[in-house]
Amino acid sequence: PPPPPPPPPLFPAEDGIRDVAGCLVGSEMCIRDRPWGLALILLSTLVHGQDLDAEALAHKMLERLGGRDAWAGLKNTINGSQQNRAGDPTVVYAIITMDFERPRFRIETTAQDLHLIRVIDGKNSWRLRRSGRIEDVPDDLFASEMGWYSAHLYRTIHRVAARDPLLSLHKGKDGRLEISAAGQRILWFKLDAKGEPYAFGARDDDVGTLSGPWDFVKDGIRHPRWISNPDGSWRAAVKALDINVPLHDSTFARPKSE
Repeated sequence: PPPPPPPPPLFPAEDGIRDVAGCLVGSEMCIRDRPWGLALILLSTLVHGQDLDAEALAHKMLERLGGRDAWAGLKNTINGSQQNRAGDPTVVYAIITMDFERPRFRIETTAQDLHLIRVIDGKNSWRLRRSGRIEDVPDDLFASEMGWYSAHLYRTIHRVAARDPLLSLHKGKDGRLEISAAGQRILWFKLDAKGEPYAFGARDDDVGTLSGPWDFVKDGIRHPRWISNPDGSWRAAVKALDINVPLHDSTFARPKSE
């Protein structure tokens, strides 16, 4: 989708480009609407260490982006984006296959005279470089990519929707919604009056990425139509989106020959 945080570095990329993505719903409404229901929900929230204002922000955002149930039910996304860059090549097309159930993803990048692939899948990780060589992903790159995966924009929204017990929500400075794991912030959102994100950032990045209207819709799930770094030197526009498709191991498999 154009992805998630943070936007990719300027194109030294021999390895491919990645993109930088009040009340309760469902049966809990029945609880909320009873005289003792709200108190029960508040108590549960406090016990789990959540910030009530942040819970309200998260609910508002999820409702704006298609609903908690829709996002909680995500298993994967495959999105294609056109990425425009200040460096050469100035235009590339990236397809990102992101598995929410297993820590693996595939990024394939194409442009004129360019074809790059990077697969992160544990010990089976590999990459196709600009030279045409297929090789193992170096340990430092693997660690960096797994850090990116852990704060992935759409996967994190999915985890918030599913109420992942490993996440905590907080209301940060400027009223932004902050998501933390293991006591460390992994993602933040700035929301407009309707709850739609217009900026987001990962970890210690307080500047973040701008996002256009979240009106690219697939099966009720809303993605931003475009995202950009603040100075516009990297921009991405969503061109295609699929969700919850069967992900076969062959999608991530290393070619048998170069």
